[in-house]
Amino acid sequence: MPLSDLPANRDLLTYLRNQAVRPRHASERDYVLDGWELHTHPDLVERFSMISPSHQAIRPVFGVPVVVANGIAAVFAMGTAWLLLRLPQPPTGVEMIEPIAALNGKGWHSVDAWQDVSKRSLSRLRSLTHAAMQYAAELAEDPPARPSDQ
Repeated sequence: MPLSDLPANRDLLTYLRNQAVRPRHASERDYVLDGWELHTHPDLVERFSMISPSHQAIRPVFGVPVVVANGIAAVFAMGTAWLLLRLPQPPTGVEMIEPIAALNGKGWHSVDAWQDVSKRSLSRLRSLTHAAMQYAAELAEDPPARPSDQ
């Protein structure tokens, strides 16, 4: 399912849209994702695909791979080390890294994707990805009340 323009996605979509760049030169074509300049290191894209439940869950959004559950962004990979997970609480048992300022305090938690290359670390990141997908699915089922609903 594609990423929907729902209130739960607006902060992320605004951030990614503001970062988005179309490739200008033919030499940049190797670092393109769905027509946008890739904003995730290719090695991190590979690692991201290792922790995602399936390639069908990953959607390109303005040059960034995003795991989507029920139209809501759950996890995305950015830069060389950022793995951002949408969770109701900060995750435990993983090394956190500096948050992305534009998304800080909005339910996104920054985890170091390279903290440990062991199978145990990948298993923990897969588990967190699954938890983030469950949380995103819950957000899709129970959207926040609009002012007219109150």
